[in-house]
Amino acid sequence: MTETADVRDEAAGRAAGPDPGLTYARYLRIPELLSLQTPSAARVHDERLFITVHQTQELWFAQLLAELDDARDLMLDGEPRRARLRLARCLEIGRTLIDGLRPLRTMPAGEFLAFRGRLGTASGAQSAQYREIEVVSGAAWADREALPEGLSDAEAARLRRRHAEPNLWDGFLSVLRKGGFGVATPAGRRAALERIAGRPDAPDPVGAAPGPGALPRLGDVLGELAELATALLDYDTMWAEWRTAHILLVERQIGARSGTGGSSGAPYLRMGVGRRFFPELWDAVAPGPLAAVP
Repeated sequence: MTETADVRDEAAGRAAGPDPGLTYARYLRIPELLSLQTPSAARVHDERLFITVHQTQELWFAQLLAELDDARDLMLDGEPRRARLRLARCLEIGRTLIDGLRPLRTMPAGEFLAFRGRLGTASGAQSAQYREIEVVSGAAWADREALPEGLSDAEAARLRRRHAEPNLWDGFLSVLRKGGFGVATPAGRRAALERIAGRPDAPDPVGAAPGPGALPRLGDVLGELAELATALLDYDTMWAEWRTAHILLVERQIGARSGTGGSSGAPYLRMGVGRRFFPELWDAVAPGPLAAVP
């Protein structure tokens, strides 16, 4: 009988040997984790909630970056099905991020304003991981020369490295090339994307010479490419929903006040609601062009 991968993995885990002193709390470092929620203001009950929600978001950002890196690398390696599974996980993490903001809706504006002054210039705009997510997702608006103020040297270096790496869109175009599509020009990409999207008026796609790592024949892989394109659109949609939920939360807490980082607050955030990571993909599946958002 052939040994399954699950059986082999379990056997390998047993062979590694258990740590007889390992407990749930030690494994997850619970004492250290619970020591990190340290309010700065006295007698403001909801500051702990504010810290917990934002720390949780950052933990999920870290996991999301790991999944996005893998999804991109899988596309670069010509594995659309496995990349789609990674993006499906990213979508579930994104839904968790959106739901994770909901507890802050129970915080009255007065509670937030009671400790907001202690934040100084600290701002969500300084979240290096959120900026990394934008870059690896292919954000055209992410300026590699204008990094946000308040980043540490290590965070700035990490963000610059992200700018130099391929992003999700680069990975997707790589899959299209391996599938036999020509994507070197906007017209070629549009023809390929409309074909994948099943548009009845789609022109014949421009062919590309198969290169190393080419995928199976176009007819065999078209379904996988369509599912991958849908996963990218779902991922993009999720972030539009997160931005909207974030804006509503900010408006509820500070109204028309300016942001702690010096921005205009909610109006500044609203400028980004219409942003899309993959505008060419949206354009290909929609009846008309998507308006550009700065």
